[in-house]
Amino acid sequence: MEQRNREVRTKRAPFVGFWHYGVVLTYFSAVAGIMGIFLSALFGPFWGVVCLFVSGICDAFDGVIANTRKNRSDADKLFGKEIDSMSDLIAFGIGPLAIGFFMGMKKWYYLLVLCVFSLCSLIRLSYYNVEEEQRISEGKGKRTSFEGLPVTNTAIVIPTFYVIATMFIHPLIPLLIMSSGYLINAFLMVFRFRMPKAGPVGVVIAILIFTAIFIPLVLIRTYICGVPFLT
Repeated sequence: MEQRNREVRTKRAPFVGFWHYGVVLTYFSAVAGIMGIFLSALFGPFWGVVCLFVSGICDAFDGVIANTRKNRSDADKLFGKEIDSMSDLIAFGIGPLAIGFFMGMKKWYYLLVLCVFSLCSLIRLSYYNVEEEQRISEGKGKRTSFEGLPVTNTAIVIPTFYVIATMFIHPLIPLLIMSSGYLINAFLMVFRFRMPKAGPVGVVIAILIFTAIFIPLVLIRTYICGVPFLT
């Protein structure tokens, strides 16, 4: 009866969807992905990289926040899974395209690379959703690993390749490096291998390790290669 009452209250809400703190970070992640496209067009791809990283941070902790809510209805949980997947497609499957495009990846073969990357993101997300439904229906326990590289790791891969690519003056080299980054990322998303799933502590450690690597690269780019910081 309590479950039914929660569902009735959901149906009578003035707005469709769910509006609570458990989905706020997921919404922020999607908005950051959209803003990354606009800011890349207006001010350059560096700002797309910033937005991509913000999306990555939001996605890293949205599940932790959502799990703090008690007595969630089945509809609430299902919505959380669906909106998270759609947000990931925007933030990590579509948003990163603007970084490469506004760097100069505008010829047909570069556009093909970007399309392959986006398609692999879509396939990876869809496969994960199907696998997750099967796992739940079979009554398997808590997930401990992923098949293929989760799309959210794009928030690490593409910014790293971007910083390295922009260290070079020759116009062709950055585009080749970025193309390699997109293709490597795409390949790992659909290649079948087991990647351990990190808990909240593991996510924090991974972010700290990435930061420890990323900051020196930015400093080298700025003070040794002479590239302006906000470029």
